[in-house]
Amino acid sequence: MTLEGVIFAGMGTIADCAEIDRRAWNAAFRAHGVNWNWSWDTYAELMRVGGDRQLVESFAAWRGEACPVDAETLDNTHQKRFASVLTDRVPLRPGVARTISWLARAGVSLGFVSRSGDQPVRALLSATARERSGIGFDVAVLRSDVTHLAPDPEGVTRAIEGLSLGREHIVAIADTPASAKAAQDAGLAVLAFPGALASDSPEDFGTLPMARVLSPEILTAAWRGPMNAAAE
Repeated sequence: MTLEGVIFAGMGTIADCAEIDRRAWNAAFRAHGVNWNWSWDTYAELMRVGGDRQLVESFAAWRGEACPVDAETLDNTHQKRFASVLTDRVPLRPGVARTISWLARAGVSLGFVSRSGDQPVRALLSATARERSGIGFDVAVLRSDVTHLAPDPEGVTRAIEGLSLGREHIVAIADTPASAKAAQDAGLAVLAFPGALASDSPEDFGTLPMARVLSPEILTAAWRGPMNAAAE
């Protein structure tokens, strides 16, 4: 049995851009005269839960108030600000460039799943294209493509379908516990690759194999673990 597909489950599996995202939200609030300012802890908690399409609605509910500005309007402005910052060069996370190049040479198909919208994702992929040696993803599933976000497995399941590979031939890389759960519930072997949002709580990934620096060897070992267990 061979490894034939890898799914990068989250923007944070490619580059750490959570702080850029947080600042984009706060810039959107200022642009619309909303007296909110998300600290890192507030933003991290909103993202930790996962599943929500509108973080501002979740935040307003937590405060016990109505959104002062239409949530979709705020989100659109946030996405534009987020994407505008990502137009500059964004460094890949440790080991990602080497691993993607190895996968491409080996003929392994690449999938990408993100809870973000089209604008930030396109900007990120453009900003990291040089470091990825122009290697792209065979399948990309974004927020607009699904009804339910991670930890729901819908996005990962759609990526599996797009790759047209059996689950036993695919491993997912997850940067948050929510994306890890989505991949597990979709029936995949998972390698935890904690991003900035999860680096302080690695225990939230449970017993999943974990990498601080991505490598072909670690990725293959994470896939072979469940594969070998199933064969015994």
